[in-house]
Amino acid sequence: MKYSILRPLIISFVMMITFSARNEVAGQKQQQRTVKPPENKSQDTSPPVQKRTYSGQVKVITKKQYVNVIVNPKPNIGYLSVVANPTTVVTLTSLPEAGKKPAVIKRAIKVGEDSLNLINLSPGKYKILLEHSEYQPLNDTLQIDKATPYTYVALNKMVSRYGILQFVGIPQGAKVFWNEKALNLSNPSRGELNKVPVGRYNLKVVKEGFLDFEQEVDILPGKDTFVPVQLAVAIVTLNLTSEPGASVYVDGEFKGAILLDGKLAIQLIPGSHKIRVSKDGFKEWSRDLKLSHDNNPAALEVNLTRIPRSEEGNWDPDNRENKWYPKNSGWLFNKSGAVIRGDKLALFDTELESDFNYYQDVKLEFDVVFNNGRGVSWVARAKDLNNYYLFELTGPAKGETALNFYICQDGKLYQKDRRRVVEKMDVKDDTFHIIFEARGNRFETTMNIRSAPSAQPHRIGIFQDNTFSLGGVGFRGKDQSETLLQSLFIFPLEK
Repeated sequence: MKYSILRPLIISFVMMITFSARNEVAGQKQQQRTVKPPENKSQDTSPPVQKRTYSGQVKVITKKQYVNVIVNPKPNIGYLSVVANPTTVVTLTSLPEAGKKPAVIKRAIKVGEDSLNLINLSPGKYKILLEHSEYQPLNDTLQIDKATPYTYVALNKMVSRYGILQFVGIPQGAKVFWNEKALNLSNPSRGELNKVPVGRYNLKVVKEGFLDFEQEVDILPGKDTFVPVQLAVAIVTLNLTSEPGASVYVDGEFKGAILLDGKLAIQLIPGSHKIRVSKDGFKEWSRDLKLSHDNNPAALEVNLTRIPRSEEGNWDPDNRENKWYPKNSGWLFNKSGAVIRGDKLALFDTELESDFNYYQDVKLEFDVVFNNGRGVSWVARAKDLNNYYLFELTGPAKGETALNFYICQDGKLYQKDRRRVVEKMDVKDDTFHIIFEARGNRFETTMNIRSAPSAQPHRIGIFQDNTFSLGGVGFRGKDQSETLLQSLFIFPLEK
């Protein structure tokens, strides 16, 4: 009964004590706050500190790492990948902002790599400069955003400092000049110059006998410049004056005959040429001549000297080596005659104003002995020691006896015809009397044999040819023949 009456009083007392304790604690905390001294803001004049939006320093990462951050970029961090050639130097400069100093980042793309990958860039605008030894500097601007990787491809933007020159058609022996500097090309017919600095150049190709090729060439950045070279043959006109009908040869090639008016125009390339003019009855004329465009057309007058026809003549052992040209023929002379041996030609010579006698239509009579049985060879209408007709009568030591007809031109023998000889010629030390006649283009040979005399000479061969019409007469050995010439008589013939 007492407990029920006191219960409300006890509960009220506990609540009062609890409330009082809370108020006391609260009062102590309030008192502590009021004791703390106030801040003195008037002494801090610096600008407020900007909160960083990226973490750490800018770093270079690998391409593989950059691929990963593209998939899972971190917030508040800027990323950049610059794709360019190896060794390219990349410079990033942040554009100025209020309260910030520009940041400069300079890195190079490593050898063997094709990109520079950066992390921890502060978001914002940047100037980018790319420098490479083979390309023009590249300037650009870009925007780096938070958590958004940026890839800058510079491969198609950088302009090369160089180009390539290719040319074809340069003939062998030509000289090539590039801005007046001679080029030494291993294969000039198809040449190539790599790493030519961009610009305008002068290409010049020079060869004797051709007109100079010259062209302005523009070398473009990173491009192949193709130049086909075509050299035009240079022509110089030579106006030649000489005897009508005279044949004109240039470097051994027949160029025509002098016209009735005494003139002939020839088209030739510049350079040195050997000019030769010849006509029957005249001494041959030749000279080395140099032609150039500085003297075009060129004029040349050739005065041919008429050859005097020699009178009849003779030779016998008493004359020894006299009456023969040249003197060093290799023959042996004794009281029996002249031993003809070797392949050197000796021509009959009694003229004082020329090296040897000249005959057109002529008759030769001579006596010979085949010392070694190989026969005898004589010459007619020799223009010189290298151009003539050669007639060879072979003896029994060569097998079949025959009369062979040759033409010698420029020192080379060409057999033109052949006639078999049926007469017996095998008597040792026999003497053969040869009669040879040249009339126009017809050549006839007859023979008497001492061991087998006859009323009329034996006709052993007739040949025809129009190559030579005037020249000397003489003898030479052939195929190791050795012949004793005992006498010689020469009779010019009337037409």
